[in-house]
Amino acid sequence: MKYRKAKHWLLAIGSLVLPATLSAAMISSTNFEDLRSGTPMSRTLFQENGFRTDSWDNALGSRTVIDSTQAASGLQSMRITYPEGGYGPEETGCQVKLMFDSREEAYTSYNLRFSENFSWGTTSYGGKLPGLCGGACCSGGDLCDGTNGFSARLMWRAGGKAVLYLYHMDKPDKYGEDHDLLYPDGSSVLFERGKWYHIAERVKINTDGDTYDGEVEIWVNGKQVLLLKGLRFTSNGDKVDNLYISTFHGGDDETWCPTETCYTWLDDIRIGATYGDVAYQSCRKPELGMDKTLCTGSKSYKFAPDWQSDAFHYQWLRDGKRFSQGPSISVWEEGTYVLVADSGWCNGRDTVSLLSTLQPDLGEDRLLCATSFATLQASITDDASQLKYEWRKDGALLDNAEPSLQVKDAGGYRLTVSSPHCESASDEVTVTSGLLDVKDVEGVAGTNVTLEVTGNGNYVWYKDSTLREVIGEGNLCPYTIPAQSSYLYVKDASAYTGYVGKKRLTTNAWTRTDFSEWMLFTVYKELTIDSLSIYPSKNLTAVIRILDDATGEVVSSRTFEGLTPGENRLPIGVTLAPGKYRMDAQGTTAPLYHSHTDDDIAFPYEIEGLISLDGANLAWINNKPWYLYFYHWKVSCGNVCAATPVLLRNTGTVYSPSVKDDQLTIYPKYTDGDLYIEGLSGKSTIRIFAPNGRKMISRRLKQPNAYFYLNDWKAGIYMIVIEDESGTRSRQIMKF
Repeated sequence: MKYRKAKHWLLAIGSLVLPATLSAAMISSTNFEDLRSGTPMSRTLFQENGFRTDSWDNALGSRTVIDSTQAASGLQSMRITYPEGGYGPEETGCQVKLMFDSREEAYTSYNLRFSENFSWGTTSYGGKLPGLCGGACCSGGDLCDGTNGFSARLMWRAGGKAVLYLYHMDKPDKYGEDHDLLYPDGSSVLFERGKWYHIAERVKINTDGDTYDGEVEIWVNGKQVLLLKGLRFTSNGDKVDNLYISTFHGGDDETWCPTETCYTWLDDIRIGATYGDVAYQSCRKPELGMDKTLCTGSKSYKFAPDWQSDAFHYQWLRDGKRFSQGPSISVWEEGTYVLVADSGWCNGRDTVSLLSTLQPDLGEDRLLCATSFATLQASITDDASQLKYEWRKDGALLDNAEPSLQVKDAGGYRLTVSSPHCESASDEVTVTSGLLDVKDVEGVAGTNVTLEVTGNGNYVWYKDSTLREVIGEGNLCPYTIPAQSSYLYVKDASAYTGYVGKKRLTTNAWTRTDFSEWMLFTVYKELTIDSLSIYPSKNLTAVIRILDDATGEVVSSRTFEGLTPGENRLPIGVTLAPGKYRMDAQGTTAPLYHSHTDDDIAFPYEIEGLISLDGANLAWINNKPWYLYFYHWKVSCGNVCAATPVLLRNTGTVYSPSVKDDQLTIYPKYTDGDLYIEGLSGKSTIRIFAPNGRKMISRRLKQPNAYFYLNDWKAGIYMIVIEDESGTRSRQIMKF
C-alpha cells in the first residue's frame, strides 16, 4: 500500500521515562573510564570498548584526548578540539562512524559540554554535533535520492541555539533542514557554555521509498524537545546503522571559524535498541556535610555521604589521585577529599576538607534582597562541642554563641572561633541591604508606637512572614508593642521586575555598524533598566548609550570591554524618569547582530503602564521588520526585594530598687557592671536569663545577699528568677 505524503509535524509533550531495569538491548557503550588519561581516542580504542568503526576517521589522533579534568560521570571523558581560525571537518573537530547492524529503529545518547570560552563562530554561526545516520549518510549539500543514505545530526546555531540538522529525501533545499529543539513549555533549547547536557535521539526508518512514515525524536536532559513524523529517509532498503560522531565548525568558509581555540567534551556514549538503554536519569549529588577540623581534639574523622546505594560505585580522591573505594573513609591527615558516586547513569561528587587549623569561612560579601534574612555560617565543622563562637557586628559583641547567625541588617560581621587545641581564627563579611529603610522599635508591652518606612512607594504592612494579614498601608503604621517580641513585615506592593523586548537573536540575523540607528522607547513610570543582551559578531568593546529623545542629551553611557561573539548579558543599571528615550551603540568597535524578517517581530513590545519599546528611528527599518541590537531587557521599578522585617521588642518593666513579687521582697541594684541583690532569705536559688532565653547564671545561695560581676555582658534586658526554700518565686526584668 502506498501512503500520501504527510507534512512534518512536531509535538512538545512530556518525555517517556523508563527505568534502567528495562535496558536489555544495549548495543554498545563507553564511559571512557578504563582508558589512560592524555591518550587520543583512536578507532582502536573505540573498538576495544565494544564499538565497530568504519575504516576511516578525521582527526581522532590529533584533535581528541581522554581528559580527566571534566566528566559527566566517573572521572574521565573525551575532549574534542576546535582550533582557532579553522572550519570544516579537515580543520576543526573530528569525525568517526560507530557502526552497528542495520536496524529499522535505533536509539543513541551522549553527554555534551561546551568549554567556557566556546566560540559559536565568527560572523556565521553554526557547527555539527553527533547524530544517527544510515547508508552513505547523505550530507555535505548532497541530494538525498534514497540510495545514498540519510543523516540526523544536531547542530549549534547563533547563541548556542540547538537544532536537528536533517538530510532526508524531501529536504527543501540543497543543504540540511533545520528543526528547532523546543522544551515542552515552547522555549528554545539553548546550549550554555560550561554545562553538561544529556542528548538522546531515536530514528525510525521509513517502510519503503514510497511511504512517509519515518520518524526522529530527540530528548534533552530527559525532556522531549522534538518529534518529527512523515519522513522518507531511503528507498533502497538502507536502515539506521551508525552513530556519526561528526562535529566541526561550519559551513564551508572562514566566516564560520571559532574566534579562539575551544573544546567540547563527550561522555557516556550509548547506542541501544530501546529508550531505556539511553534514557536520562536524574542524578542526586552526595552530601558530605561541612569541613571538619582536628582542633576539636579528635584523632581522626569519618567522612560518609548522606545516602548510599548498591547501584553506585564510590571512589575517593585526594589531590586529584584515587585514594580509596567505598562510600566512607576514616582519615587523620589534613587535606581535601573528593567523593565520586557513579552509577554509570548518574555521576555526583562532593568535596570536604579535614583541617589542622581553624578556618572559619563566612563566604563572599552579600546583598540582602532576595530574602528577608541572611544566614551566616561558620562553615568549619559539624562537631562543635569543643569550639566557641563569638560574633560581632560593626565591632559590637552580639548575644550569639552558635556556629550560625541570622541577620537582617546591613553591617560588617566578624566571627571568631576558638578551641583549646589550636589558635583562634576569625573571618569577616560585609552585608549590604536592598531592603526598605525602616527601624526596629522597642518599648514596654502595651505601648502604642508608630512604625515608619522611608521612601516613595505603595507600602503595605503585614502581621507576619506569610504576608497574608494586612495591618496597615502607607509610610506610617500605628501598632502596639506585643507581650512577646516579634517581627512585622513591610513590602512595596507597587514593585515590579520583568522582561520586555525580543528574547533572543535567531538564525535570521544580519550585522550592522551604523549605530546612528537606535531603538526608541517610552517610560511611563520611574524604572530601572537592569540588564539586556547584545550579540557581537567578533571580540569588541560595546558602548550602550541612552539619550533623551527630545533634546538629544546623553542620560547614560556605559562601556563594556572584552566582549566575545555570542550572547553577552550587560548590566545597565540606569534609573529613568517618565519620558521618551532612545538607545544606541555609538562607539562600539565592531558589528553587532540584529534580527530581520522574523515572524515574531512586532512593535511595540511593552509592559502596560511601565515601558514600551516603540521601534527604530527609521520607518523603513520597522517595516522590514528589523529588531535592532538590544534584546531581552530586564526592567524593574520600586523596591523589588523581599519583605522587610521590623522587630518589635518588648523591653518589659524596669523595676524600682525595691519590688515585691510573688510574696518575695528583694532589693536588686546594678551599678557599673556590678549586680547586688539584698533581702534574700537564708537559702535560695538565683538564675539570670538573657533576652533570647539563654541561661547566663544559675547559683545556689546560703546568705541573704548576692553579688555578681557583669561588666563583660552585652547591654540589654535580662530576667532574674529567684526561688526560696519554700518554692516561692520572684521573676524580675532589669536593664543591665
